[in-house]
Amino acid sequence: MTLGMLIVLRGLQIGITGGQNLFDIPQSVLYLGNAVWLGLPASIWICGGLFAAGILALGFLRHGRAVYAIGGNVDAARAAGIRTDRVVWIVLMIGGLLAALAGLLMTGRLGSVASAQGDGMIFTVFAAAVIGGVSLDGGKGTLFGALCGVIVLGLINNILTLGGVSAQWIQAIYGGIILVALILARVTSGKAQD
Repeated sequence: MTLGMLIVLRGLQIGITGGQNLFDIPQSVLYLGNAVWLGLPASIWICGGLFAAGILALGFLRHGRAVYAIGGNVDAARAAGIRTDRVVWIVLMIGGLLAALAGLLMTGRLGSVASAQGDGMIFTVFAAAVIGGVSLDGGKGTLFGALCGVIVLGLINNILTLGGVSAQWIQAIYGGIILVALILARVTSGKAQD
């Protein structure tokens, strides 16, 4: 479902832009991408605030704990009285809003909308999550671990880019990282992940 929607929206993006880059970006979006607050880019402050809110929500709110319960065993969560469909929809909506915000920040940073903007980013996100210890089976992982995965992948990306490695090879390396992390997860947990 998610990958199908990704393909539909990617097609719409290319159709709407006509395959061309758009440069007529509103000033407010450009501000978000380029503003500096207290010596750091605004996007760092925004992401830091959302990160803190996410940690508080997952650790201290009923819905946050329900997310872990559903990820661990949806049937057990349902038997415990958690409205699993509602929680899943809320998580999907929040994920969509955060993805839209990330797109706005990226657009503001680049100063344009490219027809291929964000291509392949889903695999980078999967790699970061797996490196950070998030189980693709669900129920395990932390936001801090996911953040560590993002930082590690960012460092790897910068090192490879500075070393002159082409983008195609970087994607292949990300795929290799995902495979190694999944193999390690299987060996350490004793069960396979999809």
